[in-house]
Amino acid sequence: MNADAMEASANAVLALLNPEDPVMRSMQDADDQGHRRDMLCKLHKHFSCRKTPGWWMSSEDKQKITDYVKQFCADELETVMKTADEVVQQTFLFRFPWDMERSQIPVTFEGSVDWCHIPDQDAEWAYMLNRHRYWVALGQAYAMTGEEKYAEAFCRQLEDWIDRNPVPDEPTTDTLTWRPIEAGLRSANWIKSLRYMIGSPSLTPLLLGKALISLHEHGEYLAASFTSWKHISNWGVLETCGLYHIALYFPEFKSSARWRELGEERLKETARLQIMVDGIHWEQSPTYHHEVLACYLDCVHLANLNGLELDGPFRHKVREMAEASLYWAKPNHRQPMLGDSDDSDIRSILTYAAWLFEDPVLRFGGYALPDYDHAWLFGMAGIRDYEAMVPAEPPSLSRAFQHSGHYTMRTGWGEEALYLYFHCGPLGGGHGHADMLHMDLNAYGRDLLTDLGRYNYSDHTPLRKALKESSAHNTTVVDGIGFTGIKDTWSFDRIAGPLGCRWISKPEFDYVEGAHDGYLYGSDPLYPRRRIIFIKPYFWLLIDSLACLEQHTFTQHFHFPHPPGEVRMEGESLICRTITRGEANLSIIPVTADGLCGEVGEGMISREYNLLEPNANVAYSRTGKGWISMMQVLYPHRPGDTALPRVRKVPVYRHTGERVHDGQAEACGIQLPGMDEEFILVVSHRAPSGHYDSYVVEGMQIFGEVVLMTLQGGKKQATVII
Repeated sequence: MNADAMEASANAVLALLNPEDPVMRSMQDADDQGHRRDMLCKLHKHFSCRKTPGWWMSSEDKQKITDYVKQFCADELETVMKTADEVVQQTFLFRFPWDMERSQIPVTFEGSVDWCHIPDQDAEWAYMLNRHRYWVALGQAYAMTGEEKYAEAFCRQLEDWIDRNPVPDEPTTDTLTWRPIEAGLRSANWIKSLRYMIGSPSLTPLLLGKALISLHEHGEYLAASFTSWKHISNWGVLETCGLYHIALYFPEFKSSARWRELGEERLKETARLQIMVDGIHWEQSPTYHHEVLACYLDCVHLANLNGLELDGPFRHKVREMAEASLYWAKPNHRQPMLGDSDDSDIRSILTYAAWLFEDPVLRFGGYALPDYDHAWLFGMAGIRDYEAMVPAEPPSLSRAFQHSGHYTMRTGWGEEALYLYFHCGPLGGGHGHADMLHMDLNAYGRDLLTDLGRYNYSDHTPLRKALKESSAHNTTVVDGIGFTGIKDTWSFDRIAGPLGCRWISKPEFDYVEGAHDGYLYGSDPLYPRRRIIFIKPYFWLLIDSLACLEQHTFTQHFHFPHPPGEVRMEGESLICRTITRGEANLSIIPVTADGLCGEVGEGMISREYNLLEPNANVAYSRTGKGWISMMQVLYPHRPGDTALPRVRKVPVYRHTGERVHDGQAEACGIQLPGMDEEFILVVSHRAPSGHYDSYVVEGMQIFGEVVLMTLQGGKKQATVII
């Protein structure tokens, strides 16, 4: 070892340590006797043997967890080992489930790693490179195999990064390597990696000293980086999680107590400000909701390990976030791709939350057994505790998150259940899309209507902006103009806001309606409205309407998942059907084709960052003035089922005998295949305001804004929905 380097490192480390810590006194004794090199070696021995909660793992624990993941997590294990082997060769591909910006094309560095490399003009790649999540894979590969090549690659790359990326004088975002968000994520990943590497001969006393100095620099950098904007941004949470990791895993630092206090204060403030009263993160992106939730769960776990009590309101907020995730999730356990979100399975997040909070309902939404990452986190005792928990089915089915504007309808909690998601809420900042009144639909084990995702964050590709536009969502537009104006990746020139929503959930039906102010400008303010009625457990009726003075074209967009299968539209009826053999399908059945135009098209969907795949879409439009409406039955088919319901337009009369104009009220009848019963839905476009708005439909007098009638064997029954 270089004596000068050893002495310089020893001096720097010694200045960071808390002299009041009893363990550190022996280091001070070594220094007092002039044995700086001995001090660094003693420090190395201390970190190799210390029993700091969550840090130390016995050889027996490592072997048991290795056996567990080989038996129960084979696919995840394969991904980790493949990643570790690639990183040894300096090949980088970001592929882990919660990598925020995944990559699809590997990048290999023949010489030194270029920590500022930007492929295809997307700086997010460089940010991912500098978060060092892949080093955790190296650590786990080393723990499982004992092969020194994994530890050697980690230590070589760690030292190279430290030597070539000095900490800036003050926090800045004008950097590829030291934005505070990367510093926070990197800190947690370094610590998770080091706990596996601590016994390796490649992790020399000198390198450990360098790592400690750098981690201390990260702590000071993160402590200084906070602004009022961070209180309301997911960045603040991700940064604070890194600071909290450093504070609790390295109590030997004299600054750790201060960092812990800062971390706890910031955790509580960010949760108070960022999590809406219904448990959903204000940025309106499930991916970032779950990134924030994962960080909060890590901090709750760290507090538990250290016998600390993060206050009740904070823990309550975190638990509410997890519960919101449970109800948000589709029957296939995946999050909606709302805003800047990917098609991610959220069971790992719910597994973690269920274990931390000992919650059997969250356990119901998690995996049957702990997944790969959580096996390492929980340890064998935690694995047994999770397995012993008895799952409890959530107490309700359909759920309204009215504060944030999210609504889910479902028939059950099995993977074959029918599910519809509807959004009528605020934009959510830069990660938001023009998705007001958007809906997702999943039934019989398959997505049937979906958001198209985010693709990437680079303005050089037109598709990024296109996927944020109104027409890229299952919603409506007027005259081909989006209701929210997209300027570029992060900014907007006009933002639609919700104009209220109504929600009713009953055992027989669910009802939701929403409207927005995106067209309330110019000489002809326009009022688009969407209403959805779920007749359980069979179908949905969709009613889109537009109030206008001049002539306009009102268009509905529907986007289908990948693989697109075949999409057909019948010539006269304009019924649109997906045809995917062996899987569930969807028929969109217009109540009337009079004056309606329909067109099937092709597009692209992005289920992961940087991934594009083909999909199909359909658009319906109607041109007119005064009152324009379009009504369709959304009918999901079980695999192999092709029979269509009979759908008819039903005339509506006033109780005095006059025929009601469609702009006042419309009705349709739906008779399902093989059923005698007919459902008739009567929808008033204007709320009843007097006795003259009492209608007669199929000979039965009714009064209500939305009424469900059933006809069977000469018997008639009416239920007022609103």
